[in-house]
Amino acid sequence: MKAETSRGNKAGSALLAVGLVLGATSAQAQTASPVGEFNEQTQPRTDPKIAAKPLSPVRTGPLAAWATEMAARGLTFDVNIYDFYQANPSMGLRPGNQSNSTYFVLSMTADMQKLANISGGSINFTETFFGLVRNTNLAADIGDTTVGYQPPFTPNDNRLSLLTYQQKLLDDRLVVEFGRTHPNRYYGLPPCNSINSCFQDMFYFNAGFTSPLFGVWGGNVAYQMSPTTYIQAGAFTVNPATNYLSGYDWGYEKIAGALIMTEIGTKTDYGMTAYPGRVSLTGFVNTADHDDNFRTITGASKGLNPGLPVQQRSGTSGVVLTAKQTVWRADDGGAGLTSPNLHPTAISLYTGTGYAFDSTIPIRFDSFFGVLLEAPDQSRPNDTFGLKVNWQRLNDSFTQFLADANRFSGGSGAPYSRDKFIFEANAHLDVGAGVILEPVVQYVVNPNSFWNPYTARRAKDGVYGGFTLVVPLGTLLGLAPG
Repeated sequence: MKAETSRGNKAGSALLAVGLVLGATSAQAQTASPVGEFNEQTQPRTDPKIAAKPLSPVRTGPLAAWATEMAARGLTFDVNIYDFYQANPSMGLRPGNQSNSTYFVLSMTADMQKLANISGGSINFTETFFGLVRNTNLAADIGDTTVGYQPPFTPNDNRLSLLTYQQKLLDDRLVVEFGRTHPNRYYGLPPCNSINSCFQDMFYFNAGFTSPLFGVWGGNVAYQMSPTTYIQAGAFTVNPATNYLSGYDWGYEKIAGALIMTEIGTKTDYGMTAYPGRVSLTGFVNTADHDDNFRTITGASKGLNPGLPVQQRSGTSGVVLTAKQTVWRADDGGAGLTSPNLHPTAISLYTGTGYAFDSTIPIRFDSFFGVLLEAPDQSRPNDTFGLKVNWQRLNDSFTQFLADANRFSGGSGAPYSRDKFIFEANAHLDVGAGVILEPVVQYVVNPNSFWNPYTARRAKDGVYGGFTLVVPLGTLLGLAPG
């Protein structure tokens, strides 16, 4: 999860079955973000079984008494630490490199019912600080569109990640939120169990998401039509180069267009049914101009003429289907249990599939399919182990650009394959005291040179690996329940 983790490219606990969040974006993305499960107060979650905050309001730790008193007054706080380490021992443009970045995510929620007698209102704030940063150039060492997204890219020391007003109406079935936020907090929430490697490229390259902890101006409206079904729509500014800003540069940032998003979905959990699932269909339109894949303003190859201005194309759009379904349980569906087992030993299948309607954007099709073994040991209900396969198809015009750029730089100029495959093994391990470790190993076939096209090197098939360490410091200190 790269809250600021990429070259630029998950608010609110309140959306009930919706589980959605806001955001903004940028015309040709920056880099994907692995940030997926943050504190339940103001950050997005993927699957609620993964790294979910305890339901108990009890706080323990040196700051528990103070935090409990402040919560009674309407102010709640949390601090979470995410450390991302990754290496490319044998794949990419320059194998044998590694990088690290640590995110210190500080959050506060103001309950407007307690503070100002505004029922259902809240103010949400999150600031992210970056430390232990090593080698921000790993994306260029790897090059690839997907795997190159995973290394952190944190040019600033800190970033305003969230500053919104949220209002719940109609018995909390209608949720409105606006301010500095991110579409990643609401749309196409990943179904996987690995923060660092579970994201849909279509959102970052085509829709133009910024990194999830780089907030932009935006607003979202979500309506819960039934206990399991929701619909939502939102609009967010498209802010190129926003990763180089602090988030407070409101008079200086460039707004190139708007990202319009809609989604309809349904979701169940183990408290509702023995075999829960979720599915969402997300559509997006980005109105900002973007570079053509292949042509300069003269019609020549931009790969062979890097000094010439590139043709601009107006807008882009696409759709993404996200789904997950439990297909097997060791306890035979919980038959005979006096109460539902909320963490059964189970197997789930999931997918995230996106298609772009625009041939002038690098990615035309991106789909991953995976299987999760959940809670294999009932004494460790939060553990999961997974396997995943990702297939991505580039537009032909973009592979031509990569080949020409390679030839211009002294390489062979051989065509790049349109199709890339990533085979992944991952795990989500509860270390204890709320600390989570998520190791990932991938083997990449036909990687590309997106992040470093003007090089004579050719991207190599091979192994990429790393881990994410999640430390709920706020819980350990007593700021948050746990």
